[in-house]
Parts: sequence; C-alpha cells; structure tokens
Amino acid sequence: MSKTLKMNKTALLRDFLLNNFSKFRYDYSSGSSLEFPEYDLTARDYLQFAEYELLKMKNHSNKLEHIHLINCVSHLKRAVDCQLDTCLYILRLFDLCKKKNLGLNSKLDFFKQAGVFSSFSLDRFNKVRNKMEHEYNIPEIEDIEAYFDLVSAFVSVLESMIMCLKIASEISLTHEELDKKTITSFDIYYNFMDTPEISYRISKNEKIYDAPMSEHTYEEAFVTVTPKEIEEFPYFLKVLLLLARQDSFVNDKYILQNI
Repeated sequence: MSKTLKMNKTALLRDFLLNNFSKFRYDYSSGSSLEFPEYDLTARDYLQFAEYELLKMKNHSNKLEHIHLINCVSHLKRAVDCQLDTCLYILRLFDLCKKKNLGLNSKLDFFKQAGVFSSFSLDRFNKVRNKMEHEYNIPEIEDIEAYFDLVSAFVSVLESMIMCLKIASEISLTHEELDKKTITSFDIYYNFMDTPEISYRISKNEKIYDAPMSEHTYEEAFVTVTPKEIEEFPYFLKVLLLLARQDSFVNDKYILQNI
C-alpha cells in the first residue's frame, strides 16, 4: 500500500461518516476482556496517598507541613504516570512507547488526538503540572488543591475510556436501502493483539431469505490501521470511542461535530 493511500485513511473514514452517518442506525456493540498490568499500586492508590498528605497538612500535625505539600505533588505525579501506563498497557501500546522512550507529553498528546481530552482541559492541566513539578519553590495550598482536582478528573476520564472499550470495543451500524432489499453495514473494532489494530468494514447484504446471508454479502471496503500509522491510529480510536457513546452520553449531532 502506498504512502499516499496510508495518509488518506483518516480522510476516507471521516468523509464516509460525514456523508453517511445520519443514514445509519445503531445495530449492536460488543465488548472485550481487557488485560490489566499487574502493578502493586494503582492511580487511585496514589490519589489516596496525596489526599492523606493534604489532610496531614491541614491538621497541622507537623511543623514542617511543606513536606506534606511536596509529598502530595509527588503522589499526584505518580497517579498520572500510573494511569497513563495502565491505559497504554490495556491498549497494547505500552511496549511500543517504552521502546521509543516516549515521555509524558507524547503520551498525553496521543490521548488528546484520540479525543479523550480537550485542548483546553489539557492545557490547563499542563500549566498547573509544570508549575508544581518544575519550579523549586514550596507550592501554595491553593495550587495543590487545584492540581489534586485536575489529576482526579484526569484519572476518571481515562477510567471512562477503559470502560467504554470494555463494553463496546466493536460497534456495528446499519442502513437499509430504500428498495428494502439491501442493508449496508459499517463495523469498527479494536483488535487487542500484541500489535494492536483498529479496523472498519463497509459491506452490503442482499435480503434474500431462501439462501444463507453469507452468500449475498459484498464487502465494499476493509481498512486497518496499526500504531505505526501515528496520525491515523489515534483518529480511528477517537471514532470508535465516539460511536461507543452513541445513544447514551452523546447524540448524533455531537458525534458529527467531533468526527
């Protein structure tokens, strides 16, 4: 497959959905059994540790209360790192990120491109994070509390993404043609292999009732992306996550606006 065609995968998927999504109806979804890393501690554990340090400081249990503030920042940083690595592990992307030695900003950018975070929320998060982690001064309690709230929201958002994939890692939409004799199907799914793939298929089924459906299915398109396609892969994940929320948390208008 040529480089030009590879670069067009995102445009092809976007154009198809923009031109046809309103015709389709939600048919079904299916989930996957996700594999989690065997960490001794989770992001929620680190959040709990950070909250403990905040409470210690507020109770004035130690004259060196700034120690609790600094410890709190460290625990919140670990919560972010742990949650990112957990999600990348589940997506089968952790080894690739480790091999390429990708840092925090690259990992965050991947989830931003996948539509998990908005630019506004991520920019705010990074501003507070940089102030907490890269300035050699004792942080203000107000900044720590804001950072704690942002990290808590960050962890929850990624948990929501994991739950979406657990419930709906494969989505199927259908459209019945006006002649009532043909059904067009659009299927998109995440394949949790060692090298993961996201694929979509467009196919047409003729409604002939005296013969097996498989004998009257015509595949019009089958497109697959892998993490090596660094522009297409996060976009395909974004589409999958958008469709997973259809008829529950978002409406069709929202999906079309964000495709």
